[in-house]
Order: sequence, then C-alpha cells, then structure tokens
Amino acid sequence: MDNSFFMDMSGWKILIDPWLEGTEVDYFGWFNMQWHRTPPIAYKDLPAFDSILITQKYPDHFHEETLKKLNPKHIIGPKSLEKKLKKLFPSAKIEGLDSKNNTTKINNHKVTFLATKRKIDPIYDAFILDDGKESVFVSTHGFNFSDKDLEQIKSSTPFQLLITPFNYYKLPFFLGGLVSPGLKGVKHLCDTIAPKNVVATHDEDKYVKGIVSKFASIKRPSSSENLLKLSWLEDRYLEMNHYNLIQIT
Repeated sequence: MDNSFFMDMSGWKILIDPWLEGTEVDYFGWFNMQWHRTPPIAYKDLPAFDSILITQKYPDHFHEETLKKLNPKHIIGPKSLEKKLKKLFPSAKIEGLDSKNNTTKINNHKVTFLATKRKIDPIYDAFILDDGKESVFVSTHGFNFSDKDLEQIKSSTPFQLLITPFNYYKLPFFLGGLVSPGLKGVKHLCDTIAPKNVVATHDEDKYVKGIVSKFASIKRPSSSENLLKLSWLEDRYLEMNHYNLIQIT
C-alpha cells in the first residue's frame, strides 16, 4: 500500500518506490518514524520485474532494506541517489537523472525526469514514462510545472494514467511546509496533462511516531463516493485498495 506500485507498460515491468517491510525513518526515530498499517505484499508474491524507479530520495521512496532484498539489476532515480545506489548495488545499471540530463531510454520506453522548482528540502520531483503510444505521469507529492516542463508535456504521448496523492498534508515551514497539496493539486495536474485515469498514491493511513506527526495537518478525502461526485475526476478515478493486477485502458 502507500507508495509502492508494480506496472507492466507494454512489456516493460517496473517497480515504483518499493517499500515492502519494516519502518522508514527520517533522520532519527524520535523525529519521524512510520510503518505500514496495511501489511505489504509478500516478496514471494511479487511479479518479476525489469527495473525499479525511485521517485524521491526520502526513505519511504528509497527504502534500502527492501531494495537490498530485491537486489535489482536496473534502477532509475534522481541523480542525488546515484552515488549511494552504486555503492549498494555495484553490479547494477544505475541511471541518475537531473534537470540537465533528464531523459533515458529503455528499449522503446522513454523516462523523463521533471525537477521541482524548489531549491531546498523538501524536494519532490516527478517522472513521465512514455512507451511511444501513451504515457504515465508519476507525481508522488504533487507537482507545479515550469515552462520547460510544459514543453515536455506537449511532446509526450497522451497520458493514460496519473499517479499522485489525494491527501492534503502540511507541516510548519520549519519542518518543510507543504508535503502533499491534496485534491487541489490533483485538479491542477488533471487540468494540465488531461489524464484518462487517475490513481491515488502515498495516502496510506500509516502508523507513525515522532515529533513530525505532532505538527502535521492532514486532510483526507471523505469517501470514494464523494470523489466520484467531482465533475473533473468522476470519469477518471480508479480506486486501488488491493494487491490485484488491473488492466487500464
């Protein structure tokens, strides 16, 4: 649950931000520690995969304990993780992307990195996965576009899927400020990229402890039924509350 996805995109099998066991700790346990309330899928039940995409440098996306168990042969992620990933997996192919070198190709698939406009932490980037016929937009903390980003959007194939959080999550400015923009952020993305389908990510009601949780302001959508009443979302929203594979058309 929470933030981990498996996707088969025209034969390219990708794991996105796998976190399948244990806790994630930001700096120190007393500062912020979280763990799954809904048990993750077992490693033995995980489909075979070709690549892992890590969307952010933070431990609920870049979960070392899980990655070591998976021992991937190909990893794509932010350039800021490249050195650490090469140390962890010296025999793997590591592709670190940033604003200067922001694309890579895997057979017929193109991966585009969209860098946040923020210069200091927290930094939340986004990715476009394009198989030449349709695209997936992966934005695990919402996203605001630059003019350069909008050019990337125009050059992409139609967006079949948007993966983004629905929860609104905000901390005081001294702890990072806005973490997830909620439905306002989802609408902004829908208005910009016009996806055919939308799936929520990173919204699990996790177990938490530490001082960060004491300061967090969280607003969750009240129900799926209310989401389906939103005119801009009703025909797009796909509820994912299970580990079964679905086909998106």
